[in-house]
Amino acid sequence: MDDLVHSDITDLDTLVNMIKLSFSFMDGTNMIALCDQLYSHVNQKYQELQLYKACKKPIQPIHTKRPLVYYYGYSHLMKGTAFQKQGKYEAARDCIEKYAELGWFNGLDPYGEAEVEYYRHAARANLYALDILSGRSEVLQEYVQFLRDNPEELLPGLLSIVEGAARHDYPLERVLESFAEQIEDFKYFEEPVNVSYYFRFCYQLALYYIKLRQFTVALGYILQSLKLSDTLGMEHEHEFRKCTAIFEIFRSQATATQQDQYITILKGVLKDEKIDFTAAIAQSV
Repeated sequence: MDDLVHSDITDLDTLVNMIKLSFSFMDGTNMIALCDQLYSHVNQKYQELQLYKACKKPIQPIHTKRPLVYYYGYSHLMKGTAFQKQGKYEAARDCIEKYAELGWFNGLDPYGEAEVEYYRHAARANLYALDILSGRSEVLQEYVQFLRDNPEELLPGLLSIVEGAARHDYPLERVLESFAEQIEDFKYFEEPVNVSYYFRFCYQLALYYIKLRQFTVALGYILQSLKLSDTLGMEHEHEFRKCTAIFEIFRSQATATQQDQYITILKGVLKDEKIDFTAAIAQSV
């Protein structure tokens, strides 16, 4: 992917797809470079349009799937997301400021206005997340109400809350209890982005409960993370290794059922090796 990042790709939709791919691989460095490239090309096209309008020249149509303002906002949204995952919260805030209000964008039709409203809403959600991750627990209840009012934000929102709680030691139980029914439904998600969010949610919950020394509870979430990382494929191989390391470190705290589930998951990883585990274990005893 590095060669693609450094090449001059001008098709906006191709760049969006590449940014999404970098996000799925959790490759923040490439993601930021691609976002900068997308912004550069969007800004160039926008300036050209303004010049043509000012000179009253015929404007050639731009062949994109979405209004131009979408790509402008997307370049900053995803760059901010990459900075947030790197823990660079002030840089992420700077990105949010650039897409929080795009009403100034000239030439907006109803589709463009809808994009402006989408980014306005996304900015509010992402500012809450940054506050929580930065340790501002005083906004927690306000954020929780925002998530109740906007259920489409619930999974990434709860992920930010759990991650913030693991880092800054504020209590989480009441929040988890209030969304218990919805959290139970997370395991049925099939769309890759949601599955990836759910994996990270379980992993962060495991870290939270390890800090509370509730090791058996933590290992339950580690097992769920292991199952999800195996489902997600090679791009989560590093996360699979981290989950395995955590289980091994706290293995003495695992219940017999958890031990069996762990072995079953590991056997699943080796399913293509055609090993008869029953016979092999019998011979090793």
